Amino acid sequence: MTVAQSTIAFSNPKGSVESEIEEFHAIARLIVFMRENAANLAADQTVYCLNLALEQIAMELRHRADNSADIESYLKDEIKRQ
Repeated sequence: MTVAQSTIAFSNPKGSVESEIEEFHAIARLIVFMRENAANLAADQTVYCLNLALEQIAMELRHRADNSADIESYLKDEIKRQ
């Protein structure tokens, strides 16, 4: 999705919540990927910061009343593995 497309999606009040949630899920997947690579490089400080980022995404999703609890449990499982 290009920047222009994401801007258009957020300006649509009916579809924006679902679109935003999808974006948060995509960001979470990217952060998990980065965290795993940082762990392989023994970059402990980076892993710590990425764990904080995942916690904030989970909090934001809860705040937005995300009905799909699968992302929250996914993030918790990933944090526990570290």
